[in-house]
Amino acid sequence: DGEILLSVYKHRFLTVSQIQRLHFPSMQTAYRRVRLLRSQGLLEDFSIPNVEEAILTVGRKGLHEVASLLGVGYEELRWADTKSRPRDYYFMRHFLAINDFRIRLFLDCEGLGLKLLGFIPDYFGERTERGGTAKYIKDVVCDIAGSRQEVSHTPDGVFSLERDGKAALFFLEIDRGTEEVSDPDKGVLKAVRFYMNYLIDGKYQRYAKDFGTSEFKGFRVLFVTTSDRRISNVRQ
Repeated sequence: DGEILLSVYKHRFLTVSQIQRLHFPSMQTAYRRVRLLRSQGLLEDFSIPNVEEAILTVGRKGLHEVASLLGVGYEELRWADTKSRPRDYYFMRHFLAINDFRIRLFLDCEGLGLKLLGFIPDYFGERTERGGTAKYIKDVVCDIAGSRQEVSHTPDGVFSLERDGKAALFFLEIDRGTEEVSDPDKGVLKAVRFYMNYLIDGKYQRYAKDFGTSEFKGFRVLFVTTSDRRISNVRQ
């Protein structure tokens, strides 16, 4: 039960099928356990139109359990208020797609002898005085083609893998096929423009401290998209 609560806390929102992939051999077992945790007020669920499964999050009672499991005070969890639950279909499908990748990454690392040094999602950050969030992995670089031009971007996730004592850095982009491809000021091409300048600038080395490793030789950007046709359009 503690592992389930920690997983939901760590991923912020999960479906039962995602919990099943992380912890249970069958959906029936997962549903039974989730129902029990909901009945105890440890988990809460809500639904969003056009999202097939209910979305689970940690309830207030569950947060106290999470704090106890982590050995920290409740206030240190900095959990967003339940009123901030997203109701937007596009945002939630995108969010769940990030977690699908994150779960698959975690499970595959165990089977391939890779060590996942950490995963920082896009929503991680500090609350601002105006009530917004200053995203930790949002960064700004100058475009070498025009030094007065700045390019800002927030990846969907940043993670590092280690094998045989050597660490590599990765940035994740979940592309649902709705972003502009060929405009250098928005969408996919803007992201590519950001990463090319980010590589030259070297600011990505800040993540060496986050993942407890030495400097990276570079990084890879992984685009997860919707179809072969979309891949072809992006490459072109």
